[in-house]
Amino acid sequence: MQQSRLRGLETILVWYTAITVAIYLPLETYASLPYGLMNPYYLVDLVAILLMIWGAWRSWRARPGSAVAVLIAGYAWASANGWRATFDRVERMQAGGELDFGNIELLVVGGSTLLAIVVLILLLVIATARQEA
Repeated sequence: MQQSRLRGLETILVWYTAITVAIYLPLETYASLPYGLMNPYYLVDLVAILLMIWGAWRSWRARPGSAVAVLIAGYAWASANGWRATFDRVERMQAGGELDFGNIELLVVGGSTLLAIVVLILLLVIATARQEA
């Protein structure tokens, strides 16, 4: 893949990350307020958010070069946590339980996890192509 196309894809993913964090941070904070912001489930999300912010900043500053390593860490963290969160909800529903925000909660968490995995794969493609160039 051409370096300029890789950089273009990286730029799109950095902008996507900025938009994602602008939505993810306030929603996750709001949803976590009843449990407290020192709750380990909130803190694990906060680590992902901070890695994503740091990674986007590093990528943006690396222009015209590339710097996706921290973004990869952020999306890997978010993907793993999202996977756990998705299947915790599936198990709860299979056991007859209900979700705090209804069925939409599973769709949002599962969909967000899927998107994070897709972005992670794209970032890994960028990193691998850059190493091979």
